[in-house]
Amino acid sequence: MADNGSLEQWKKEVLGSIDRDEIVRIACDLVNISSPTGYEAECADYILGRYKQNGIKNIPQEFDEGRRNAIGVIKGDGSGPCLMFNGHMDTSYIGNEDYLPDRPGYKPHAIVEDGWIYGLGIYNMKGGLAAFLHAAEVVKRSGVPLKGDILLACVGGEIEKSQVADRQGRLYRGGGCGTWYAITHGAVADFAVVGEPTGLSLMQAHGGYVWTRITLVGNPRHTVFGQVRNNTINNMIKLANHLQAWGDEFERRNTYQGMTSKVTLSAIEGGWPHRCSRVPVYCTLYVDTRLMPGQSPLIVQREMEEAVAQLQRNDPDFASLHLDMNIFMNQWGSECSPEQRIYQEVLQAHQEVAGSPPDITAVSFASDACELVGHGIPALNYGPTGKTRTLSDGRHYGKAQSDWNPDVGEHASIDDMVQGARTYATLILNLCTRTRDELGIERKEPHAGERHKH
Repeated sequence: MADNGSLEQWKKEVLGSIDRDEIVRIACDLVNISSPTGYEAECADYILGRYKQNGIKNIPQEFDEGRRNAIGVIKGDGSGPCLMFNGHMDTSYIGNEDYLPDRPGYKPHAIVEDGWIYGLGIYNMKGGLAAFLHAAEVVKRSGVPLKGDILLACVGGEIEKSQVADRQGRLYRGGGCGTWYAITHGAVADFAVVGEPTGLSLMQAHGGYVWTRITLVGNPRHTVFGQVRNNTINNMIKLANHLQAWGDEFERRNTYQGMTSKVTLSAIEGGWPHRCSRVPVYCTLYVDTRLMPGQSPLIVQREMEEAVAQLQRNDPDFASLHLDMNIFMNQWGSECSPEQRIYQEVLQAHQEVAGSPPDITAVSFASDACELVGHGIPALNYGPTGKTRTLSDGRHYGKAQSDWNPDVGEHASIDDMVQGARTYATLILNLCTRTRDELGIERKEPHAGERHKH
C-alpha cells in the first residue's frame, strides 16, 4: 500500500493536471460524432484512437455488424483490483425524428455557451464518457505506480430500444446488448462505476422495465358494414383505459426507495391509413411498465394477463376479437448495497473532492448497471451530467434525482464534468494503488465439484 504521504502527493499531481479545456474538447468531439443506436462505430474509433495516443491498451469488440465497443485497459502490477468505468456511446435520438424539437439540445453538434455544452448525447451520456476518459488519461500520463487495473468500457447498444414488428435492424437493437457482449467477452472487473447522468449523486439503485405488445384482430369489412362494437380501435381504447387503471394501482403497490413502477401507454397503431374505407382489421398497443430491483418481469406479465382477462369476462364485444399479447423486451433493475466496497469508495472520493457527501438517489430509468450486477460485478451509477441550467442552483425534481428539461434538450455543466473527472481520478488513486488483500477482496475459488459444472 502506498503511504499516505506519497498517495497525497500523487493526488495533488493528478488533480492538478485535470484540464477543463481538454474535457470540453473531448466532450465536444464526442457530441459532434453522430452515434445513434446501431451506428456507434465512428465514436468507438475516436475513443480507440485516444487510447492509442495515450498508451492505453485498446481492445475493439465488434458485437454486431458495423458496431463495436471501445475497451481500454491500463494495467497495474497485478496485485490490486480491477476498476471498470462503463458508459454508452449511443444517443437517445438520431436528431432528425419527426416532431422532435428543432433545438441545439437535440442535434449532434456541440455548442458551448456560458459554461454549458449543448448537443445530442452530452447529457446521456457523452459528458460522463469525457470525464472518465480524461481522468484515466491523466492518471496514465502521471506515471503513478498502480497495483490495480483500470478498465474503460465504452459501449454501444445501451439505449432502451428493441426490434419489434416492422422496426428491424441495428437501429433498434439496444437495451444493454453492448455491455452484455463486453462482460461476456473478457471485459470483467471487481466492481464498476457507470457514468450515467446522476447530477453527481450516488445512484445506488435503479429500475428495470417490461415492454408488452397487445394486438386485437377483427374481420375485414367495409366501413358501411362496420359498427363500434367490432372496431378494433374502439375496443383497444377500452383496453387502454382499463390497463391505465390497473397501472395506476400497480404503481401504488410497487415502490422502492422513492421509485415507483410507473405504467405508460407508450405507442398505438392500427388500421390501414391508405384505406380508410375499411374498418381497422387490427390495432396494437405497446405498454412500458417499470420494474423495481428484485422484481421479475413475470409479475407484470401475469398481472397484465389477468387485467385483460377481466375485461374479456365483462365485455362480450371486446372478448369477440382475437387477442395476442407478449413481452417483447425486458430489463431488470439493480441495486448496490452500502456494504459494497465500490459504494463506500465513491462516497469517499466525492467527499474528498466536493467537501461534502453526495446525495444518495434511486431512479426508475434503466442502465447497464443491471447487466454488470447480473453478472456478479457490483456496480452503481455516478455521473457528472444530469442537472439542467434552469435548476443549476442545486434544486432537483424529487429527491435529488436526475433532471430533464424537454424544452431545451440535452445540455451539461462544464463545472460538473470537471468535478466528475476529479472524483473519478480520486477514486482510481484510492482503489488502484492498493492490493486486493488491503481492500479485503477475496478470490472465491469454486468447490471441486463445481469447477467443470458448465
